[in-house]
Amino acid sequence: MDVVTAIEGGLVVSCQAPEGHPLRDPRTIALLARCAELGGAAGLRVNGAEDVRAVKAVTHLPLIGLAKVPRPHVRPLITPSFALCEDLVRAGADMVALEVTAEAEPAAGDLAALVERVREELGVPVMADVSTTEEGLRAWNRGASLISTTLSGYTPYTTPAPSPHPRAATAPGFSPTLRAGSAPGAGLVHEPDLDLVGELAALGVRTVAEGRLRTDVHVAEAFARGAWSVVIGAAITDPLAITRHLTASTPKGGPR
Repeated sequence: MDVVTAIEGGLVVSCQAPEGHPLRDPRTIALLARCAELGGAAGLRVNGAEDVRAVKAVTHLPLIGLAKVPRPHVRPLITPSFALCEDLVRAGADMVALEVTAEAEPAAGDLAALVERVREELGVPVMADVSTTEEGLRAWNRGASLISTTLSGYTPYTTPAPSPHPRAATAPGFSPTLRAGSAPGAGLVHEPDLDLVGELAALGVRTVAEGRLRTDVHVAEAFARGAWSVVIGAAITDPLAITRHLTASTPKGGPR
């Protein structure tokens, strides 16, 4: 079964840990992936060739590989070069995730063309991470097999919906992030962009709901809006973020 079909109607678990995180070790990432597999995940999303190799050795699930490239003071870019895509496929990725955003293209070049090149030269399907309907359609028309809403609320020109819950900004899956040039406390992302999921799905695009989903209600609503599959990361695989969120509701309160 191909990877696109394999994850249809299922949950993809993102198993990642950034530098400096207590879980930042390929062996630990592999254990998280194994837990996800045993828990019924349909697929995995993993950052970096080293972690892809480690995860591939212990699971049989379809593996979506990506490579985050750090930038100072702003979010990292997601797999912005063909060389990074090659490394991921050599490591065992069944699909490559890369971003197709107007924000990234001044530095990374024609990312929609990169979608075509990966598909044709590496022979693997592409998941395009986007932030708007226009970006999604552009990547879809250039051959992306799946369009993911990963970056809605994380590009300078997308505005996330505020959460109705007072502590939501610290919840797992929210990944509070300051936009470039914003003041402390400004530009926090909140609710998942399920409207974007619905818009793309209504246009016939195979759409993956990703970004700030963290509850069973979010998952059910994403599928009701037409999602092909759903990706969840921190709300499942980051005990630091989960603990921080719950600690904020205790009398002592606040992260440690």
